[in-house]
Amino acid sequence: MPSLTHALAASLALATACFALPACQTVEHVTSSIAEPAWTGPKVDGLYKNEPEVCVRIHKGLTGIDVSGPAYVVVRQAGPGTVSADLMNTPVRVSSGARGVIVQDASGKKKEWGFGNDIELVVSDGTAEGIVKSATQSLSVNGTPYPGFATVRPAWSASPTSFDVSVTMGIESYLPGVLTHELFKDWPRQTYEAQAIAARTYALHERYRARGEGRSFDVEDTDADQVFGGATKSIVANEAVRATRGLVVTENGKLVRAYYSSTCGGRPASAKDTWPRKPGTEFNFAPCIQGHPREWACKDATFYRWTATRDDVELSRRIKAWGKLYKPDLTSMSRVREIKPDSTNDAGRPNAYRVTDDTGHAYVMTAEELRTSANWALADAAPITRESRVNSGDFEVEVYANQVKFTGRGWGHGVGMCQWCAKGFADQGWDWQKMMKAFYPGAEVVKAY
Repeated sequence: MPSLTHALAASLALATACFALPACQTVEHVTSSIAEPAWTGPKVDGLYKNEPEVCVRIHKGLTGIDVSGPAYVVVRQAGPGTVSADLMNTPVRVSSGARGVIVQDASGKKKEWGFGNDIELVVSDGTAEGIVKSATQSLSVNGTPYPGFATVRPAWSASPTSFDVSVTMGIESYLPGVLTHELFKDWPRQTYEAQAIAARTYALHERYRARGEGRSFDVEDTDADQVFGGATKSIVANEAVRATRGLVVTENGKLVRAYYSSTCGGRPASAKDTWPRKPGTEFNFAPCIQGHPREWACKDATFYRWTATRDDVELSRRIKAWGKLYKPDLTSMSRVREIKPDSTNDAGRPNAYRVTDDTGHAYVMTAEELRTSANWALADAAPITRESRVNSGDFEVEVYANQVKFTGRGWGHGVGMCQWCAKGFADQGWDWQKMMKAFYPGAEVVKAY
């Protein structure tokens, strides 16, 4: 997500994370685990006949939205079958309540769809058929233009006044808006092309998962998946997407979950040791997304190297608060007195740490568990700052008196493509082909559609 956006944890404000690090997918925490299995993934050959659509959730828990952009929109009931459609003048106001969804347009026309009905808003040519002419005729939702059409889905059973908003579009229309929020605008064209391939692959993999699970959307527009800012006129982003149309990362013919993050610091992480091992995540065992020694070029990144000093009691309290939700044995931990690597991957990056308290009891935590818990929000403590934040799971720790000093490498989870390395490699004259071989060793880039 350059100096991108990503996965710090609930302790960091989303606006801060996105501004600084447009890259990394957020690490999810669960308690279940699985042994190391053979990795799985969808076979790419024959998976797509044409460019697939992707459904992106752009808002959740709203009580109202304003939709503008074209002169007209068609508002209709979502779902299959024959439905009535209403042509309405923009701007329109959409709200929801116990009786259903209400849409009122600029002329005062008002339409209500009864309880239980989700609705779609579609760019119109001025007739009730409501066809989407092109990505340049974008709907604007709360001031942000989006290609495709919007769907309003209230939480009918829980809170009918609260609804989510998603937008559906061809994935090639989606990607430019990802690139402009994941990379700096003055970065090289080759970096944008590498990012386009990684982002396309990640989105299609998550789309496959989402539809297999019956979810109402494919990806979030935040660093939970990848940041998407809507339609963009960026020349480099649009050209990079066009130049790599349909290209995805595969291994043995199967679609890879092409993770990426801001700064690896010279040592990539392993997917199987970064995300929890639970049934349905066997894709994280793909060989090409494990940490292997490779060249790196992220020395110019803001957080290539960093330090953070924390009070030992405050740090211990944050770890215990996180543990109460995700790892209950940590709640018995007292003051942290030592943190040492417990295991490392082939690149030398720690997979896990052994945290020892002042009673001599040791707790093993994965690198991402420790990073996330160290940054965990406490209501009665000062917020985590740029200076105090633990930026990655790759660090050395010194404990002295009542202070804990982290000396670390990189920012983000470190799996797969490093965006700052992609920038540095491009400066050295690398093309996307050479970059992808480095970031996903053993994988192949193929045309999916």
